[in-house]
Amino acid sequence: MTSSTEEPKAVESVSQDGDEKLVRMSLGDHLEELRRRIAWSLLAIVGGVVLVLPFKDSVTGIYTRPYEQMWFQHFDDAVSKAKERIRLADENGEEIYSSVREQMEWLLEKEEDIRSGALPPEGYELIKTRGGVKLPRTLTAFSGIEDIWTFMGATLLFGLLLGAPIVLYQAWAFLAAGLYPHEKKVVLRVFPFAVLLLIAGASFGFFVAVPTGLYFLVKLMNFGYVQPVIGVSNYFGFLLMLTGALGAVFQLPVLMVALDKVGIMGHHAMRKNWRWVILLAFVFSAMLTPPDPFTQLMMAGPVIVLYVIGLLVTRPGAKRAEV
Repeated sequence: MTSSTEEPKAVESVSQDGDEKLVRMSLGDHLEELRRRIAWSLLAIVGGVVLVLPFKDSVTGIYTRPYEQMWFQHFDDAVSKAKERIRLADENGEEIYSSVREQMEWLLEKEEDIRSGALPPEGYELIKTRGGVKLPRTLTAFSGIEDIWTFMGATLLFGLLLGAPIVLYQAWAFLAAGLYPHEKKVVLRVFPFAVLLLIAGASFGFFVAVPTGLYFLVKLMNFGYVQPVIGVSNYFGFLLMLTGALGAVFQLPVLMVALDKVGIMGHHAMRKNWRWVILLAFVFSAMLTPPDPFTQLMMAGPVIVLYVIGLLVTRPGAKRAEV
């Protein structure tokens, strides 16, 4: 009888063209390999989290940057409005309510200090009380643990980003065992472009879509009825949702190439159905973004551009097939 400790023998499988071999493992071997890869990935993520934990201020400063970018747009509007109102009042000899004029004059006096960062965080509340800027300079924590919970979520995300090279390697090592050599070459050729598109989509969301979308939402508010106070956890959820969605959306050209290569949908079919793609782009953007047309356009627009790029990439293959 065979000893229970004897390792199962691998079985070789030959591809259909007969010149590529694939080593097939038993189910137990696959599960053990998966367990080992997951363990290494978790260790990499935990290591990244441990490295990030001591730097709370730096981490918070990074994920609140889109809010600050949006706030300075709002601040620019407030300064421009104050300058224009004072100019018109002086030209026309009109009186401005004394406390309102004091707020505008204080705002214009402290404009450079606020822009340069010379005004310390302890004075941020003065921008609202003395300067009349309705939107708070910083995000708001509505409970004692909201800020720390948001920071822990951000720390986990940063740990994942730091451990991403090891996690991706472990995922590749597990999947590569089930691929033929020619399939590995295809994945290795496409994978760098997929990563670059993911980074491009997340960066577009972080630097453009999130601050611009928030700015537009705040602009829609009537400050006479609604005071714009944004909670840190709600903001962080919005940030993750939009950057993650755009990172996934930017994979569209890779998906189109894959569909074309496997024969599910070719270039001609994709070009023929472009109207449906535009419709679906706006439907999905409406599902994934806040209910305002500007933010939806910020997501649907890139989808349409990426679809055109996908059509350009798949076009050479369609021409070769016609020859």
